[in-house]
Amino acid sequence: MRSYKGWFIGAILLWIAGGFQLSLSYPMSIWGASPDFLLVVVVVWSLFAERRNGAAMGFFAGTIQGAVAGGHLATYSVIRTVIGFVVGWLTGLEFEGNIAVAFIVTASATTVAQIAYLLLSPKGAILPFLLATIVSAMYNGVLAMPLYALLKKVADSPRR
Repeated sequence: MRSYKGWFIGAILLWIAGGFQLSLSYPMSIWGASPDFLLVVVVVWSLFAERRNGAAMGFFAGTIQGAVAGGHLATYSVIRTVIGFVVGWLTGLEFEGNIAVAFIVTASATTVAQIAYLLLSPKGAILPFLLATIVSAMYNGVLAMPLYALLKKVADSPRR
């Protein structure tokens, strides 16, 4: 996604994900784990992007997440920037992406992001947080699959 079309799609996705994060995240929670729509967008979008574009998308998503959550703006921005960069770096490995890859990468990125958030902003009870992280990782992985299929149809470059 090197073109303006890719960034336009990314901006629309971030706007929608920010609205979903604010309005749907809590009602959709399961066993204390809620979906992280913004992180799903960063990971899936970065699967189609370069490292620097993934990092930029992660930064914007982290800024939106910090604004929606009401705090920890720097923590969210740094974690999401690193996640976007690393996932964008994976696209340089010339692997063939598919829905299963989107699930695995999103679940892994969610786990890493939540553990980094735990280390940078400690919580009181660690075990419930880790259990919610596992459920949230699976939740985000499932949400990433239809988004990946949509982006594959809409924004994929002809060279893939």
